[in-house]
Amino acid sequence: MKNRGIILLSLVLMFTIVLNAGESEKKLFFEIQGAVMLPSDGDFKDIYDSSVIYPRVKAAYKFGEHFYGFFGCGLFNITGETLVLEEESKSKQKICLIAAGYEGDLSDKLQFRVEAGGANFDYQEEAFGEIVENTKFGIYLGSSIVYNFSDTFFATFNLGYMGASDKINDVNIKLGGIHTGFGIGFRI
Repeated sequence: MKNRGIILLSLVLMFTIVLNAGESEKKLFFEIQGAVMLPSDGDFKDIYDSSVIYPRVKAAYKFGEHFYGFFGCGLFNITGETLVLEEESKSKQKICLIAAGYEGDLSDKLQFRVEAGGANFDYQEEAFGEIVENTKFGIYLGSSIVYNFSDTFFATFNLGYMGASDKINDVNIKLGGIHTGFGIGFRI
């Protein structure tokens, strides 16, 4: 399954590079982010902590002067402790985003971005010798301030929300939450 995702992403990137060949404007950009998520689910916060730090990557293609589409993924693997019985609990999540965005200029060096789309949560929880795993699709809303070092290199500050809900053994859970982070990127 992982190999198919890597092959699909590679094909998409090669296709966008071919589309971009011969263009004077840099339409393809990549970003690596360090993100912090404040989970929406109270039980998740009680077991694992009130924040989760994780890496994210993003690949985007500009369609026109201001609009772009992107695909991004982040993942984390954390360990916590259940409240009453104090047993070890593990959570693994892979969060993939697909969205559209608008990029506008604030000055020669500063830009802003607003984004909206979908978030796919692939999660696995392990506690008391049991493993529960599922995939849920939800929403993504984001914004960024971009500082351009040059036409090629930039840095970002990101803020947004991503979320979905599911039910495990008749208990409603919330996936995702408010997220923020810093990133660095480049355009080709």
